[in-house]
Amino acid sequence: MEAPAGTGSGRSAEATLLAAAKALCLIGFPALPMLVYLSGTHPALYGPGAGEQIAQLAASATRWAQVHFALSAGGFLGLATVLIVRREVARKAPELWTNLAAAIGVIGAVVFTGTVLMEVTVIPALATACAASPVCLSAENAVFVNALADEGWRVLPGLTIGARTLMGGLALLAVLGFVYGGLRSWEAAPLFAGSVLEISLNTGLHAWGDFRMARGMPGAAAVAILVAGGAIAWRLLRERTEVDEPEPGGTPAGFGEGVPGSAEPAP
Repeated sequence: MEAPAGTGSGRSAEATLLAAAKALCLIGFPALPMLVYLSGTHPALYGPGAGEQIAQLAASATRWAQVHFALSAGGFLGLATVLIVRREVARKAPELWTNLAAAIGVIGAVVFTGTVLMEVTVIPALATACAASPVCLSAENAVFVNALADEGWRVLPGLTIGARTLMGGLALLAVLGFVYGGLRSWEAAPLFAGSVLEISLNTGLHAWGDFRMARGMPGAAAVAILVAGGAIAWRLLRERTEVDEPEPGGTPAGFGEGVPGSAEPAP
C-alpha cells in the first residue's frame, strides 16, 4: 500500500520548521535581554527615596511595562532553551540526572518569568495609583511605599533567584552534555561559562548588554550563551538538512527499503 502523496514532504517540512523554531529559541534567549539593555529603553529610577522612585516609574509606566514584557518573552525562550538542551543531552546522559537538571532550569525559568510578568502589569499600576495620591506618598505611609519599592525593583528576590536557578539548570546540563557526549565541547563550554558568570554576577538577566569591566562584564554571559545556542542551533539545522538531502540513488536520506513511499520496493 502506497503512502499518500505528499506525506513524506509534509513531515519533512514540519521537521524543518521545528528545527528552525528550536534555533530561534536558542538564539533568542540570550539575544533578547541583550538587545533590551543595549536599546537603553529600561527606565532608570534615580530618586534618592522610594517616593521619588515611584513618581519616576509612574511617569514612564508604559515604557516600564513594554521593557518587562520583552524580558518576560526572554524568560519563555529560556524555558524552551532548557527543554531543547535537555533533549540533546538526554541522547547519551542518564535520564535521572538529565531530568533533574532540566527540572531545576524549568523551575527557575517559571519563577523568573512570573516575576517579570508582575513587572508588566501589577507594579506599574500600583506605582501610578500611588503617585496620584498624596496620601500614598505621605510620610505616614512610608512603610507601604518602601515595601512597594523593595518588592517592585529594589530587591525583587524572585527575579534574581529565578535567573540563578535557570542558569544553574543550564550549567548542569552543560556538564552532563560534555561528560556523556550529548553536547560538543564548543557547545558545552560557553554554555557552562555563561551560566556560571550570570550566577556569580546575579543581574537577573537585566544587564546582559553591559560589557563594563567594573560591573564584571555581565554582557559576556549573554555572548557565551549566544555562542553555545548558535552552535547547537547550527548543528540541529545541519542535521535536518542532511536528512532531507537525497542519496546518490535518488532516495531521500532516512527513507529505508521497504518503507511506504520509498524508492525501493520491499523484498
